[in-house]
Parts: sequence; structure tokens; C-alpha cells
Amino acid sequence: MNEAATRARAPLFLWDGGWCMLAPRMHNRPHSHVAASLLVGLRQPISVQLAGHWLTARAVWAAPDVNQALSSDGPVAVIHLDPDHRAWRGLGLEGPGGCLALDQHTAIADALEQLDAQRDMAAALALRRALEAGEPAPLDARIAEACRTLRDSDGDIAGALLAEQVGLSESRFRHLFRAQVGVTLKRFQLHLKCQRALTLWRDGMSLTDLALAAGFYDQPHLNRTLRAMFDTPPSRYARAFPVRVEHLD
Repeated sequence: MNEAATRARAPLFLWDGGWCMLAPRMHNRPHSHVAASLLVGLRQPISVQLAGHWLTARAVWAAPDVNQALSSDGPVAVIHLDPDHRAWRGLGLEGPGGCLALDQHTAIADALEQLDAQRDMAAALALRRALEAGEPAPLDARIAEACRTLRDSDGDIAGALLAEQVGLSESRFRHLFRAQVGVTLKRFQLHLKCQRALTLWRDGMSLTDLALAAGFYDQPHLNRTLRAMFDTPPSRYARAFPVRVEHLD
């Protein structure tokens, strides 16, 4: 594929702790995923169904595991932030979600404007810096250790083992994990597999190979998980608009 065709694809910028996709349009059905969401209309307001209620604004945020749907006929930035990382925890947002006042987050707004204009790695890095500029709310040290262990592992780790490593009973560990991260341990582990799949994906790679490399049982397991978390299997996005993956790390 020539360079012009590659650059014409919708960019998906990945980094440790989050990702941002620029799409020419986006319409999906209600779904919930582990990452927190920042949904921004780049040139016009968007409509977002959040926990069953519709909002229309330039920017909307949703906390982890909150049911949401996006409707935009114009270009949109879809930003996902991992619930255990500093970008999300540094925004200081409370509740299930709502309209995001970009005039109170001028560095993020400026970075998004730059990214819309340039759509390159430098602009994406500027957005990442703006997102990570806040002072993150502290994460319980035991849960932070467990999250690091899960991220460093290529497969699932039993909750009992994680609890033992941080000196808690399994029931207390699972309760504290949910309270601190905002999702269950099982959902967080599925999220990490989805993130791993995004990171490992390359042009020409079959979905079966991708599923196995990311730690899923098979391609149907990958498809079911992505449909539940993002309302669609990867093949639907591929048909709607081709994506090019850019790694910032």
C-alpha cells in the first residue's frame, strides 16, 4: 500500500494507559467498556447516550463501565483512558459522566485542535502530555501493585493469587479492586487483552492469530468481547473506515 493510501486511513494512536482514534463519523449502540471515555466533536457538537439519557455537546466524558452510545455525522475524537493510569485519575471527574467543559481544560482542547489539523505523531504526543498533566488521585498501593502484575503478565492471574501477593483475602481484594478501579477484576483482565490485541495488530494479520496472541481462546472469544465492550467486532470498523495504528510508546 502506498504512503498516500496509508495516510488516508483514520489514525488510532496507542500509548501506555490509553488511546485516541480520529474517525470521520461514528454511530454505535449502547455498550460499556472498562476504559473511561472522552468523546469530542472536532468541528461540531456530538450526541451521546449516557446511562440512558441523551446529551448534546462538543465534549462528553463517561466513567469506566458506564453504558454509553455515540452518534456523530462529523469528525470525532474517541479517547479511552485506562482507569488505573494517571491521565484518567488526574482529570478529577466524579460521577458516571456528563458534558466536559473544554474551556476549563484548555491544554486538552488546544492539543485536540492541533491533532485534528495535523493528525501526526507529534500532535498525538502533545495530546498525551495534556491528558497526563493533572495530579492523579492516589490509587491504593495494593491495587496499584496488582494492576502492574496484571499488565506485566501475558495471561490471566487468579484473584486468589493476586490477593495473596498483596496480603488480602480474596473477597476483600475483589471488593477493594472494584472500589478503586471502577470495574471488576474479570472485566479489567478482559480489557487488558483487548488492549494487547490493539498493540499486537499488524496489517495482514488474521483475526485468529491476533486472538491467540492476545490471550483469547479463539477468534469468536475475541469477537464476543469486542462486541460487548465496543458494540462491534473489528471487521465492522474495518469496513466502515480503514484504520492505521500508530504507537506512541
